[in-house]
Amino acid sequence: MKNVLLLSGNENSSHLFLGEAKRTAETRHMPLNFSAASIQDLTPDMLAEQDLVLLAPRAVNQAEVTTLKAQVPTMTIPNDIYGWLNGQALVKFACEKLQLLPVAAV
Repeated sequence: MKNVLLLSGNENSSHLFLGEAKRTAETRHMPLNFSAASIQDLTPDMLAEQDLVLLAPRAVNQAEVTTLKAQVPTMTIPNDIYGWLNGQALVKFACEKLQLLPVAAV
């Protein structure tokens, strides 16, 4: 099971994605465990447990991104996925970045 953290500037926006991402991963039997947090709530222990951090666009400044990338693979969620709150596309994006099998189309 791979741990994926959705990280945003405020907790509400990352939680909007969380339910749909979890449902899609479960339905597609993908070995992904999604969680969400805001940058203010991020702890070193939380970060150490992650296999991938997905950032909301403009969630954190470049210095914070550099620090995160030094500790765990970190990617920015593409605007087209984030803007539409597309949970299925988010799961597919996470799978590609973790080099897991892609999510099958419905």
